[in-house]
Amino acid sequence: CRNAKQSVLHDRLKKQNAYFRDVSGWESPAWYAPSGEEPRIHQQHFGKQSFFPYWRDEHIACRENVVLFDMSFMSKFLVTGEDAGRFLNYLSTANVDNECGKITYTQWLNDRGFLEADLTVTKLDETNFLVVATDTMHNHVLNLMKKRVTSKDHIFISDVTGAYTQINIQGPNSRNLLQSITSHDLTTFPFRSAEIGRA
Repeated sequence: CRNAKQSVLHDRLKKQNAYFRDVSGWESPAWYAPSGEEPRIHQQHFGKQSFFPYWRDEHIACRENVVLFDMSFMSKFLVTGEDAGRFLNYLSTANVDNECGKITYTQWLNDRGFLEADLTVTKLDETNFLVVATDTMHNHVLNLMKKRVTSKDHIFISDVTGAYTQINIQGPNSRNLLQSITSHDLTTFPFRSAEIGRA
């Protein structure tokens, strides 16, 4: 079923001539056609697709300038409670229960030490954490948490994937772009820092 899940940016991206594909049920732009050209695949084949030049330009822009990616399809879970930090540290290979407002990239392993999940954990405050994983691991990550929670744990796990838009601003000029739209001094906003905001 197409168009069942759309991010808040969908209409704006459509106006930019996005070609949408299904990503775990979400409408997600794969590439953008030039103005005046219909965004469609003319012929499927194993060689370079007709849209390759547009895709290439986007990759170059990301490496050399700045791009915006709508990543709202990413799996997002709010883990709250007095034991949330201890619990997530137990699951994680890195210390995720560190200072508030810090994003930590980590892995979750099983009892044999094999990789189960590759994700980030953001400590929002002492009792609230945001877990972000790839869309294809949505149910797996959720079940990993549910299986490890005990009746003694003061923890609540909420799937907030549809509640938050995720916009990734990437490229060497990403900080300059963000600085142009905020009065907050981004030179004092260090790597791995997080602020959840509303727009």
